[in-house]
Amino acid sequence: MFLKKYWMFFLAIVYILIPTDLIPDVIPLFGGVDDSLFVVLGLIKRYLDYRKEKKSNGV
Repeated sequence: MFLKKYWMFFLAIVYILIPTDLIPDVIPLFGGVDDSLFVVLGLIKRYLDYRKEKKSNGV
């Protein structure tokens, strides 16, 4: 249940820790964009899940 709830967040963390990237970090500006994008997408997914859970509990 825990992994089902946080899979996107864990995927974002693993992606940051793995040294291979979609866009290499040596490319100025764009190198960090893909890392940041995965973190932001993970946080957005978690926030949307939280709101959905909160709404279903009637809070």
